[in-house]
Amino acid sequence: MRAFTSEWVKLSRRTTLVGFGGTMIGVTLLFTTLAFEGAGGRSIDLDGSGSDALVTTAMLSMPEGSILVATDMAGFFGVVALALFASNLAGEFHKGTIRMLFVTEPNRLKVLAGKLLALSSFVAAGIAATLAASIGSGVLMAERVGVETSAWWTADGLAAIGAAYINLSGAALVPALIGATLAVLTRSTAIAVSVGLGWFILAEPLIGAFWDGLSRWGPAAASDALAAGAAGAAGMFGGATAEISYATATLLVTGYSLAALTITATLLTRRDVTS
Repeated sequence: MRAFTSEWVKLSRRTTLVGFGGTMIGVTLLFTTLAFEGAGGRSIDLDGSGSDALVTTAMLSMPEGSILVATDMAGFFGVVALALFASNLAGEFHKGTIRMLFVTEPNRLKVLAGKLLALSSFVAAGIAATLAASIGSGVLMAERVGVETSAWWTADGLAAIGAAYINLSGAALVPALIGATLAVLTRSTAIAVSVGLGWFILAEPLIGAFWDGLSRWGPAAASDALAAGAAGAAGMFGGATAEISYATATLLVTGYSLAALTITATLLTRRDVTS
């Protein structure tokens, strides 16, 4: 598909690879290091209130221990994916290049499908690279801090890695597709990114503190629950279980994604492009 290949040409630029892919890997490696160092007994003080033990050696030695750090980074992956989708689509309107795309391919749905598939594959590749980097760095640090990694390579451990990849990729698509909807709606990178991040980082957690339904069924909550399923809902921070089941989270994530896709496609096909 022409739109898919042309989009990947843009995504392969160094600024995009480093800015989005590099950020995902770099931040995850930082938290992987903190988790293993803390498990090894080193004092980790994140907020000035004293030493914080993010995870124990026993947790890291479990079959799913290899992906505990990456699973807890699900919200961060979603933020990066949202910024990528929103800035990409809104940028096409801001620069006026969207009209050129529609001239070469009059079928707007094909253009949208090609762009979203390319962006989704970029996020999926970024999550795969991030998982590999996190697990690889964990292997290098494990012996020094007393973590036994043999369980990582058992059937259960490899299944946990595969499940983590699928769930993290699926969870990241919800904020990403909502970011795409906001971009097509507002046609402004700044507004789309700020509104999207404002909802997922601030609004939903704050409103959810007073409205139990939103804290359980909102898009951010559903994405977190889907990602938590990859580790049996046992993350680094206290091992809290998700408030909804994995099956319910899957249905909600699918519903939010389809709704965002439908709205985006409708807006793109029915609104005039004047610049």
